[in-house]
Amino acid sequence: MISLASDTLGQLIDRPAQLMFQLPRNATVYTAPIMRNLAEAAPDLQPSLRKVADFILRHPLKAATLTIEELAQESLTSPAAVNRLARAIGLKGYTQLKVELVATLQDMVSPVDKLRNEMAHRPSGEFGLTEQLQIATSNLSTTNTNNPAVVFEAFVSALIQARKIYILGFGNSAYMAGLAASNLIPFIADAQAISMEGGNENAAYRLASITPADVLLAISLPRYSQDTLQLARFAKERGASVLAITDSPASPLANIAHHALFAAANHPVLISSNSAVLALIEGLVAAVMTRNKEAVRLSAELTESVLSYLHVSANSKPSSKRKPLSR
Repeated sequence: MISLASDTLGQLIDRPAQLMFQLPRNATVYTAPIMRNLAEAAPDLQPSLRKVADFILRHPLKAATLTIEELAQESLTSPAAVNRLARAIGLKGYTQLKVELVATLQDMVSPVDKLRNEMAHRPSGEFGLTEQLQIATSNLSTTNTNNPAVVFEAFVSALIQARKIYILGFGNSAYMAGLAASNLIPFIADAQAISMEGGNENAAYRLASITPADVLLAISLPRYSQDTLQLARFAKERGASVLAITDSPASPLANIAHHALFAAANHPVLISSNSAVLALIEGLVAAVMTRNKEAVRLSAELTESVLSYLHVSANSKPSSKRKPLSR
């Protein structure tokens, strides 16, 4: 077993092959006891302790490699706050906290941290396609690791059984919400993105009729929208099932939702990355479709109905005559 106690972050991230092969197939960073304890305790912690907990939940590998002073600096707190956090979750202090993190996270590595360190040493700080694809690959891999199959299946079941699905997101997440709605529409009873037009006020109006038979799918990444959090709480108070796609258990949305999928959103330049959110949406749409045999038939009919308006190669033989688009 590889010990991380004396390793620096740079040494760790240069050994991905050694570390990753030891990761159990069913392991997820957020199901580890230390991470569960932090996620459960975080909402009730004092502000300074919450800052430390949030940093560890968002950057588990990096937190495992920091000294108490460095962890305090990264979380904008103090060494005393780090020690108090450890005691708040039943540990003796920072030393035991670090041992728990190292024992839990020694098989994990963050290519995004590696790239961030590399860019910090580039005179020009340039960023290109290769770097973006590296980040997307890392976020997708982390997302795959951090989401148990049982949670994904709970999402799918809730979407299939819902009378109506309301999909919510502001900022960049509004576009993700619109994409989710447009892709789900052919395969479920009713889905609508409620935050596409008219801002937060109209989104609230659209959500006013939500019932216990409905589902709210809320999408929020850093920096989190207060409107998303407020409307998610409203839907939960009305008895609706609240599903969340967010970045980590440190997200305030995770504490509101009945079920949450975590889309790794790390990016060394942008506030957050959306690539993993898109992957989760595509996965949910595909899962809903394939579990609904009627939806598969509807998909085939939908494809056939729009075929006349699509480009068809010379070798293709469409089953119906192409009709001109009306002008």
